[in-house]
Amino acid sequence: KMGQIISCRENLLPDEWIKALERLQDRVPAKSGNEAMELAYAAMGSRKNFEDVFADFDSVPLAAASLGQVHLAKLKGSNESVAVKIQRPKLRQIYDQDLVMMKKIAGIMDKFGGKTSRVGGVEQSWFQIFSDAELILYREIDYRDEAENGIRFMQDFGIGKGGQSVEPTAKSRDNQTLPSAAPWLRAPYVYGNLSSEQVLVMEYVPSI
Repeated sequence: KMGQIISCRENLLPDEWIKALERLQDRVPAKSGNEAMELAYAAMGSRKNFEDVFADFDSVPLAAASLGQVHLAKLKGSNESVAVKIQRPKLRQIYDQDLVMMKKIAGIMDKFGGKTSRVGGVEQSWFQIFSDAELILYREIDYRDEAENGIRFMQDFGIGKGGQSVEPTAKSRDNQTLPSAAPWLRAPYVYGNLSSEQVLVMEYVPSI
């Protein structure tokens, strides 16, 4: 993940290094079959918790990224199709260990190798870059943040489950209710009650 962040900072490393690190952005191996199911059970807390929520779960992911992967599933009872984002195991423990070590290395690089560069007149350091990245990384592995943002987005724009129009919570500058954006904007409904730090459950909305 740190390699992905550094790959977006072209001022830090030579071009050949940046190009190599860019491969980390979208070439991530996925877990399928039994491995995927065990990943899902762990993220849900137990196999029982998992089976209480999902009636069907495709063990072949729709997509995979560095922090997790997304599976198509059906909810128990309603049989609604949902996209389930499952986090890879033990990420927080890995971050706790690796980021401490990397910040120490960054401090040594600043001390003996000099600062990275000046951008917009501001001198940057490796330690500061890693400290900033640390805040971003810890937020990314808490899917509750993503769930809250998704729910607030739907509420602000007046979009309900299934793309239905509802009254938006956002107001105009003169405090007037805005029209729903549902006729021209589509976003997945987020099941906040089923989501957690390691699992994000959303309405499945196929696209082109």
